[in-house]
Amino acid sequence: MSKNATVFGPFTLDPDKGTLLRQGEPVALGRRGILLLHALLARPGEILTKTELMDAGWHGNVVEESNLSVQVALLRKALGPSPDGGEWIATVPRIGYRFLRPSLEQEAKVAVQQAKPSLAVLPLTSLSTDTEQEYFADGLAEEIITMLSKLSGLVVIARSSSFAYKGKSVDIRTIASDLGVRFVLAGSVRRSGNRLRIVAQLSDGETGVHQWAESYDRELADMIAVQEEVARQIVGELHIALSPREVTQWPRMASTGTKDIAAYDCFLRGRAMQRGATQNGDVFKRTSELFRQAIKQDPGYPAPYAALAMAMAHAYYNRWTDDPDCALTEAGKLVEEAIERDPNDAFPHGVAALISMYRKDFERWESEVEISLALNPNFAPSLSLRGTLNMYSGKPLTAIEDLERAMRLDPLFSHLYLHHLGVAHLIAGKYQTAAALLRERILLVPETDMSRAYLAATLGLLGDRQGAWQVWQELKAIKPDYSFTKGIGQAPFRDPAGLERVRCGLLAAGLDLEPATDADGL
Repeated sequence: MSKNATVFGPFTLDPDKGTLLRQGEPVALGRRGILLLHALLARPGEILTKTELMDAGWHGNVVEESNLSVQVALLRKALGPSPDGGEWIATVPRIGYRFLRPSLEQEAKVAVQQAKPSLAVLPLTSLSTDTEQEYFADGLAEEIITMLSKLSGLVVIARSSSFAYKGKSVDIRTIASDLGVRFVLAGSVRRSGNRLRIVAQLSDGETGVHQWAESYDRELADMIAVQEEVARQIVGELHIALSPREVTQWPRMASTGTKDIAAYDCFLRGRAMQRGATQNGDVFKRTSELFRQAIKQDPGYPAPYAALAMAMAHAYYNRWTDDPDCALTEAGKLVEEAIERDPNDAFPHGVAALISMYRKDFERWESEVEISLALNPNFAPSLSLRGTLNMYSGKPLTAIEDLERAMRLDPLFSHLYLHHLGVAHLIAGKYQTAAALLRERILLVPETDMSRAYLAATLGLLGDRQGAWQVWQELKAIKPDYSFTKGIGQAPFRDPAGLERVRCGLLAAGLDLEPATDADGL
């Protein structure tokens, strides 16, 4: 056995000889598989991006991503199940793969997660002649997602990922594979005056076969009852076990909170715009008007208070108002109104955690994010907020677990989670992984300055001064007045050691952290 050989479980990989043995017997595995396995074993527990693995397996040659998928599938087949009955190699959706060497405690967590059924709810197709009614169909699908995601025995993909297929003709099996789920709910809705016709179909993502289908012809006022019927039917079909609390509270744990159709209509219109691809000051102004109109129509309706609070928090962060601090103050007041009206909704607690992050109120941040996740264990934004809280508090390894789960629940909206995941690895001292993740994030969001700042620090800590300098020049081209003090220095680091590590990385690269001003030249 050569000095580079690695033993794991019953296997011995010897990259020098190009062999993989199981209890001394050779395992049929091609050269690419040996190279990929060697790369994964070199950094157990860490994420290797697709780019890194393709470089390892094909030595920098340009190949289709599908080649990597095929090789990983063959590698998994050759290895068989791991000791916990799962797989040796975990997929990080859209990013890459990770070799698992779970502890007994981690094995138990993996086994529990794998036992849960997983589901994606696609946007309902609007069959109304009025094309502007799409927001209504989207709203119904979102309410079903919200209801089902509250169940601890079910993994539900976030709306931002499942809605990526809106208007696209994609095979159910492809969608299930992309999102990493076993079941897919699809359907349509037709709204005509005060009448609704809703069709829902639950399909097996492995075979594409319908498990269940139903149609509902109801009055518009009965739409909440229809949403609950659909949710209950799915729970029955998937044999989901409810906890005692869920038995008593579900599915009315997530009703719209209003019987005023006009208020609900304004809220749905505003939410559709708030979650659209285009976000700017004009969109903020219009969505805010719709949420305020919904509140005026029904002052007891909780949802628009929380949505308006989030809009004001985003206005603070993005400087969409002349007085950002005033916007954040109003956001805080609005979210309190939402929580007072419906304390059992996870969303306003998540918004309260976001506002607390901007205020650097770490105690409230922690309290609200825990409440949010207790109410909805599938709420990816709150998982991300808890992850970033731990990251900034000097617990990056704990943060990584939450951030990766957020990416699992929202795989097509992973670019922001990817940034935080890269920073968490940087703070944890896992510089190679941090650099790879931050580079992937830059590919997804080419105009990012913050990911480049952290990447430059990471490269500095790796001793790559030239690479750090190049990334820093890209950053300065995007934001010429960028400074460490007004950039990374404003991040809510609870643990100063994390911030100091980043600063040291930039200094190690010999970078000028503060731009010169006119006064400096006097």
